[in-house]
Amino acid sequence: MGRPPIPSQQYGYRLNLVLDFIDSHLDGDLSLEALAAQAHFSRHHFLRVFQDWYGEAPMAYVRRRRLEAGATLLRYSDDHVADIALRCGFDTADGFGRAFRQYFGATPTRWRQEVRAAAANPPAVAGWPALRPWPVRIEQMPDVRVAYTRRVGAYGEASAAQWHQLADWMQRQGLGALTRYGIGLDDPGQTPTAKCRYDVCVALPDSFEPPPRTPIKTLPGGPHAVLSYAGPPQGSGAAWVWLLLDWLPRSGHQLAPRAAFERYPAALPDPGAQAQDCELCVPLMVAGGL
Repeated sequence: MGRPPIPSQQYGYRLNLVLDFIDSHLDGDLSLEALAAQAHFSRHHFLRVFQDWYGEAPMAYVRRRRLEAGATLLRYSDDHVADIALRCGFDTADGFGRAFRQYFGATPTRWRQEVRAAAANPPAVAGWPALRPWPVRIEQMPDVRVAYTRRVGAYGEASAAQWHQLADWMQRQGLGALTRYGIGLDDPGQTPTAKCRYDVCVALPDSFEPPPRTPIKTLPGGPHAVLSYAGPPQGSGAAWVWLLLDWLPRSGHQLAPRAAFERYPAALPDPGAQAQDCELCVPLMVAGGL
């Protein structure tokens, strides 16, 4: 399934900014009025346009994203349920627990126990390393300003076309070889396939001024676990499984509440090509903060 219909290119640009705002303010004011202000729409107009564009009411989307973020924290952190509830915008642990059970079919504590038990026995994946694990290093990354294009739907579908779209845009802007990123913003194990968002991005030079309404955002820096992968796309799936379900629990690190991503250094092949040489990057928590 492709991206939901967009009333206009300008509307799509504004509404994607709202989605990014929600992800970075899950514990803040995400009222209908606040979101409409981000899109520079009236409350009534925003409600109608968002529903038509995304096939989901704004407040239903906010609720779902808060619960999905809570599920990620339950899976990859040891934080108390009450702390996770507050970080995801719920006033009380009880309120979070009721909403979580209604959405995922289990209490937060039971859900955490079940997914961790499953992670202790990861599924067999084609390309799983038979002799030794991949080497992983910890890298302190800076914030990066990127231009991006977004697709909504199942991961992997039409991804080559999305990368070529970015390459064509870079060529029109006179940009040479630059670092690029592929970011799955949602966990397909928790988010409906038709709602999964995938961004392909390019790091922009400090001196570059993008054309008006170019989608721009900043990828947060900080410590990341980095696995260098070289091989076919099906093998990178195995590397992701190993990194998240095997290496991360044994490493003593915790996943930060931000999206993991694939990084393609400027010297590496076109991400749209068959070979998927890249670096798998997982954001990590730091002591006393994010």
